[in-house]
Amino acid sequence: MAPTKEIYEEAMAKFEVAAKEYDEEKPEHGFDFDEPDIIDFPEHAGIFGAIIHYLLLPFKAFIHYTLPDVRYYESDPDKMLSMAWINVLGCLVHLIIMSYVMVRSLETLGGLLNIPNAIMGVTFSAAGTSLPNYVASQVAARQGFGNQAVSNAFGSNIFNILVGLGLPWTLYIGFVTKGEPYYGMADDGVVTSIIILAIVLLAFIVLTLSSNYVLLGWHGKVYAAMYVVYVGYEIGQLYI
Repeated sequence: MAPTKEIYEEAMAKFEVAAKEYDEEKPEHGFDFDEPDIIDFPEHAGIFGAIIHYLLLPFKAFIHYTLPDVRYYESDPDKMLSMAWINVLGCLVHLIIMSYVMVRSLETLGGLLNIPNAIMGVTFSAAGTSLPNYVASQVAARQGFGNQAVSNAFGSNIFNILVGLGLPWTLYIGFVTKGEPYYGMADDGVVTSIIILAIVLLAFIVLTLSSNYVLLGWHGKVYAAMYVVYVGYEIGQLYI
């Protein structure tokens, strides 16, 4: 899944052009303070863009006023590094808060619509948490770095399974049940989802090996179709 020589050379050529343009346009003091703040009204925004901006303005303001702008500390590298670490920790806190709000909102919505939590998890929750991974993988793939795109997709899911599930379970059993097993989790089709996950992973391995580690366009269509079938199956289990 490594980029071909032609793709690699094209990506490097674009990188060199972008780097040269950045060096020419880079401000004297290193940072471009003309970059608009997150709360500023977006330039050339249409009606839809303006509506989205004002709908998200409370969240933008929350991020803007709780995370320091490291650009203003360029004259003091030590303080700038400290602010950068504060930003990293602040971003983690924001992720924790927003994730909790999203999960609780989905649980409430699912309860009102009589939709099991497992269905909400494999549809809305999964899509919402995977969009950043999708964007990052798409950018890497467009630049010819197929390995990075695939590794990002697998790495995020490995982290979700081993840490995102393992750590909370460990803490809950350690501090709440005092070492006793937890029996309160309902199946809700989780076992079936795990089997489907194993089958899809096996299909990915077979397609990758059969194409000599080259990802083709129809591979993506197959994966997308498999996801649509999976979501349709999960929804069908509820209403059929």
